[in-house]
Amino acid sequence: MKILGSAVDKRTNTPVVYAQVPINKLLDIVGKDFGDFEIQRRREKHRAYDRLKRDLRMGALLPSIILAVDPERVPELRQLFQEQDWSKLAIELQKEGGVNILDGLQRTYIIQDLIDDGVEFNPEHTQHLEFWLEESTDNLVYRMIVLNAGQKAMSMRHQVELLFSTLKERLKAKVPGLVILSEKEGARRNKPRSYPLDRLATSYQAYVTKSPEISRENIVAQELVESEVLDSSEQELTEQFNSFVDLLSEFAVIDDHVCRVYPERDKEAGVPTGASWLGSDNVMLSFFAAYAQFSLGTESHAKRASEALSQLKKSVTEAKVDADPMGLATLTQLQKGLSPRKHNVGFATRRLLTSGFKEYFRNGGEEALENCWKFAAE
Repeated sequence: MKILGSAVDKRTNTPVVYAQVPINKLLDIVGKDFGDFEIQRRREKHRAYDRLKRDLRMGALLPSIILAVDPERVPELRQLFQEQDWSKLAIELQKEGGVNILDGLQRTYIIQDLIDDGVEFNPEHTQHLEFWLEESTDNLVYRMIVLNAGQKAMSMRHQVELLFSTLKERLKAKVPGLVILSEKEGARRNKPRSYPLDRLATSYQAYVTKSPEISRENIVAQELVESEVLDSSEQELTEQFNSFVDLLSEFAVIDDHVCRVYPERDKEAGVPTGASWLGSDNVMLSFFAAYAQFSLGTESHAKRASEALSQLKKSVTEAKVDADPMGLATLTQLQKGLSPRKHNVGFATRRLLTSGFKEYFRNGGEEALENCWKFAAE
């Protein structure tokens, strides 16, 4: 590896290292499991990639690939950066699997395909890399959500997913017992405190945007909502992230008891198990969106929502197995009335859930969820 230069983002005080390597060396740096970075964009199939593969065989240069160094390694590497010990820094940056690909995953797949096909790259065929040395949660939130929005054609959802991939170990530290599942494992969730990383990310987006509809058909409306978020200051984004994590901790406690109270339900009645219901996309998006809609307004609203959350925890904690503190029997019957001919069932379900949860928070938990579902359906 050759260090080409360095810079410091003065806004976040993030050291950046620019480097050059033989193109086949990239796979050694990102590691053999680079495609398992849970929330990176999936592998795409596009005609342009076939052309790019042919061009690469002929020695075409690729744009820089951006890598984020594992936060645990950042302090040591920052010290080398400050000492300008570029030779040792180059050795450390080359260690296998110590980075995540933030931009350039599809290009890396293509390089791997060519190597697997037996292509021998010319030693003079090089690849430029950009390493970000950042460990601060505050700066990661700001950099991933705000700076990327203005620099890359990247959806807000993807930015949030990348952020959560980077911070997943910190999430585990802040939420005891949290298990982050792969996408495949998420379909078989059977115990509390276990969630696919993309579901946590979209729940956070629902919380930030105060909406369970993370992919609206009305693109203009979605852009307006997201632009309000992107106009937030670094401190506001950090406070929102921390408040979301606090709420996730409370949600995990509720999850413990909902899974206990609803182990196996009446299949004929269609009542789901606690694990399959509370950890589903629709419920998590609706819960976090509803809490944000009501609580992030006035202090009195925040107090009432907090009281409702405490009451919800109390009701599920004290409930016996096969009781129905979440009112799922009533909710199931209401959902049966959502005709696919008259409704977009997914949209209608999220609207019902969000309205029901919001009604519960509005009442400070004094009204049973069973009644809140009924109010929401009227």
